[in-house]
Amino acid sequence: RPLKRAIQKYVEDEMAEVILRTGIKEGETVVVDFNKEQQKIEIKIAKHEKIEQ
Repeated sequence: RPLKRAIQKYVEDEMAEVILRTGIKEGETVVVDFNKEQQKIEIKIAKHEKIEQ
Protein backbone atom coordinates (compact mmCIF):
# COMPACT_ATOMS: atom_id res chain seq x y z
CA ARG A 1 0.00 0.00 0.00
CA PRO A 2 2.66 2.60 0.79
CA LEU A 3 4.31 1.88 -2.58
CA LYS A 4 0.99 2.31 -4.41
CA ARG A 5 0.41 5.68 -2.71
CA ALA A 6 3.94 6.83 -3.55
CA ILE A 7 3.52 5.87 -7.21
CA GLN A 8 0.19 7.66 -7.33
CA LYS A 9 1.56 10.81 -5.68
CA TYR A 10 4.87 11.12 -7.51
CA VAL A 11 4.09 9.58 -10.91
CA GLU A 12 0.37 9.39 -11.69
CA ASP A 13 -0.62 12.77 -10.26
CA GLU A 14 2.33 14.58 -11.84
CA MET A 15 1.72 12.79 -15.17
CA ALA A 16 -1.92 13.93 -15.13
CA GLU A 17 -0.80 17.52 -14.50
CA VAL A 18 1.64 17.40 -17.44
CA ILE A 19 -0.99 15.93 -19.75
CA LEU A 20 -3.58 18.53 -18.75
CA ARG A 21 -1.08 21.39 -19.02
CA THR A 22 0.48 20.44 -22.36
CA GLY A 23 -2.08 18.14 -23.95
CA ILE A 24 -1.28 14.84 -25.60
CA LYS A 25 -2.17 13.82 -29.11
CA GLU A 26 -2.51 10.48 -30.84
CA GLY A 27 0.89 8.94 -31.49
CA GLU A 28 2.66 10.79 -28.65
CA THR A 29 4.20 8.98 -25.70
CA VAL A 30 4.53 9.97 -22.06
CA VAL A 31 8.13 9.44 -20.88
CA VAL A 32 8.85 9.11 -17.15
CA ASP A 33 12.49 9.43 -16.05
CA PHE A 34 14.40 10.03 -12.81
CA ASN A 35 17.01 12.81 -12.66
CA LYS A 36 19.68 11.57 -10.24
CA GLU A 37 21.36 14.97 -9.88
CA GLN A 38 18.16 16.77 -8.88
CA GLN A 39 16.60 13.69 -7.20
CA LYS A 40 13.43 14.40 -9.16
CA ILE A 41 11.02 12.51 -11.40
CA GLU A 42 10.72 14.13 -14.83
CA ILE A 43 7.72 13.61 -17.08
CA LYS A 44 7.77 14.64 -20.73
CA ILE A 45 5.68 14.17 -23.86
CA ALA A 46 7.62 12.58 -26.75
CA LYS A 47 6.38 13.39 -30.22
CA HIS A 48 6.65 10.79 -32.98
CA GLU A 49 6.37 11.22 -36.71
CA LYS A 50 3.68 9.19 -38.42
CA ILE A 51 4.99 6.30 -40.50
CA GLU A 52 3.40 5.99 -43.93
CA GLN A 53 2.30 2.46 -44.83
